[in-house]
Amino acid sequence: MNRKNQISQLFPIVLLLLLPTMACSAQNDDEEVSDQTQYIVDSLLSLITEDSSDSFKLSCYHRICHYSDNPDTVLKYAQLMLELSNESDVYHIANAYDGMSWAYYVKDEARLSLEYALKALPFIERAGHADKIAEECISIAKSYHVLNIRDSIFLYFNRALDIYLELKDSAFMAYTYRSIGMVNTDFDYRQAAAEYLQKAFVIDSILGKKLDVADDYLYLANTVTDNWQKLYYLKNSVAIFDSIPTDDSYYIRERSNANQRLARTYIELAQETGQRTFADSCYIYLKKNGITESGPTDLSIMTHTCYAEYLLFCGKTQAALDVLLKCEKHLSQSEIQAPMLAEYYQRLTDIYTTLGDYKNALASFKMHHKYKTAYANDSTLNVLASFQTEQTMRVHATEKQRIESENRRLRTVRTSLAIGLMLVMALVILVFRMLIIKRKANRDLLYKNEMLDQQNAEILAQREEIETQRDLIMQQWHEVEDVNHKLLESINYARRIQHAAISLKTEVDKIFPQNMVFYRPCDIVSGDFYRVAQCGRFSVLIIADCTGHGIPGAFLSMLGISALKEFCVTEQDAANPGAILDRMRTFIKSTLVSDNREAIGDGMDMTICSFDFYAMEMRYALANQTAVVVRGGEVIKLQGDRMPVGRYVVEKEHFTTQAMPIEKGDVVYCFTDGIQDQLGGDLSNEVGEKFLRKNLIDLLQANSGMPLETQCQLLDQTINNWRNGRQQVDDMTLVGIRV
Repeated sequence: MNRKNQISQLFPIVLLLLLPTMACSAQNDDEEVSDQTQYIVDSLLSLITEDSSDSFKLSCYHRICHYSDNPDTVLKYAQLMLELSNESDVYHIANAYDGMSWAYYVKDEARLSLEYALKALPFIERAGHADKIAEECISIAKSYHVLNIRDSIFLYFNRALDIYLELKDSAFMAYTYRSIGMVNTDFDYRQAAAEYLQKAFVIDSILGKKLDVADDYLYLANTVTDNWQKLYYLKNSVAIFDSIPTDDSYYIRERSNANQRLARTYIELAQETGQRTFADSCYIYLKKNGITESGPTDLSIMTHTCYAEYLLFCGKTQAALDVLLKCEKHLSQSEIQAPMLAEYYQRLTDIYTTLGDYKNALASFKMHHKYKTAYANDSTLNVLASFQTEQTMRVHATEKQRIESENRRLRTVRTSLAIGLMLVMALVILVFRMLIIKRKANRDLLYKNEMLDQQNAEILAQREEIETQRDLIMQQWHEVEDVNHKLLESINYARRIQHAAISLKTEVDKIFPQNMVFYRPCDIVSGDFYRVAQCGRFSVLIIADCTGHGIPGAFLSMLGISALKEFCVTEQDAANPGAILDRMRTFIKSTLVSDNREAIGDGMDMTICSFDFYAMEMRYALANQTAVVVRGGEVIKLQGDRMPVGRYVVEKEHFTTQAMPIEKGDVVYCFTDGIQDQLGGDLSNEVGEKFLRKNLIDLLQANSGMPLETQCQLLDQTINNWRNGRQQVDDMTLVGIRV
């Protein structure tokens, strides 16, 4: 009989342990999520009998709160948990308060959500689970965000961030950074938002969480006002979302949001520039979101409002009106935010005014004014609610401080009495000890005075010697400063000479109207140079990287520029770039010979491109360099001879001249190896990583459709971000030409 009782007591426990497996099976059989969660709740309740212990009931109620997505159900069983719990049930009390906080947050009652979250936090702290403390801090911060209590928002976000840093939980660090960035965006703190979102972006990229990287791009677009920058972030976000299939409802909505934001940016660019191609791009991304059916959601209303603006841009005013009126029947079926409704009726007012229907235009304007006023009133109520919450918290804090202050006062009195008695005893002992010490000190003082007089004499002699040495050092320092100043003046003058020798920007603009020149010397003078020339029917572009950088490289660059003025002059010269490189190599090898007639191994890498815009042909020769042509978004790599212009262990007899047809719109990029060899990346790596040629070519390919001036700015920004404060390691030169 006792054995049967033991089995009957163990049976509910076994069922409770098997419940997750039962719930998974139910989820596979049922089609609706609400049916699945109800199945779990009913299964748990069926385990509870009149003879069940309080601890067993608490476990069941806790699982109900965990699995249920109904806020009223969670509130009911969380309250039962509190009634069954005693002061030692820290775990269950914490979970009950946390569940009630979640339920009120879902029910849009932020103040009650905050109240129960603040009650849950001390119990979670007593339980000692650091990750749970961080999660609760984030919940509290979100409630403060809804109530618009700004200081408290960042206080709890930062506390959560400190915990995740200590736990080294990179995934949740990125989530917290993203949450802080989104809050700063809502408060229009764009710079701070961008900083936090960039941190989230870096961590997500390292962890390989591509969908979160797409989310980071999406929210980074909110931090900029320039539509071109928005376009860059949003296109990256949409590209990642499109490349990774997912059935997660959150990311599905984020993907639709990214498409809608990108469509909005394109229509704004179309309105700014008047170009139809931007409007067509807007329509492509609207179709991805589905513009044939409207629904009672914020995203659907935004999509159809954007579609109406597209139709207005195309001159289809009546069609735009039909789209907005089709959405109007859904406005009363959903809780659309007041700012969005105000924008909807503003657009409707514009259309009615264009059509000359002033009666409906006036009615729409009144609705616009109504929701705009409601939004302003809501903002005011939020501020008042924030003030009331702060006042309540201050009252509780003041009362708590008063009680703690009284307890501290009593402890201070008791401690002071004990310390006073100890001090009196210590004082008596100290007096006797001081008398003994004083007698000994008097004897020692006489001896020390004699020694001190002797040391003073020695110190005076040493000070005179030190002053003499100091004067000598100062004289030498001034001499060194004078030499350094003269040397720096000479190098700066050499820089002016070198800049005068390379092609001016006006010369580049005259020969190649559409161009970008990215020229960043590592030191004051550079071992890189570029040069353009018009030789008959050929427009010639030359870019070179001399051995080394700084003063040695500058000497070689001046030697190369001087030789090119002789070797690249006529149309016949430009027609055969390989012959120019042959003559340059001969010149370098014959010129760079030391006093003992030993050959110097220095030289230069060089690219020569001769453009015949009449025959639409480009002839080129490359010495130990790579150049690329981007045509229609595709990259064509130009490979030349793998030997420099100078002495080489295994060198060919002649450099090769190659030719290829060119098309209008082609972008030709010639560059030295300074960009791809630049060290940067994560600061945790002290040495840093190279930027690499592949990343450079991918960047040029992604931005090839933009204006060349914009490409140059983006390249400069990308390299600076990559360096992350590190020193430039080599001269950087890149010249781009659009045919």
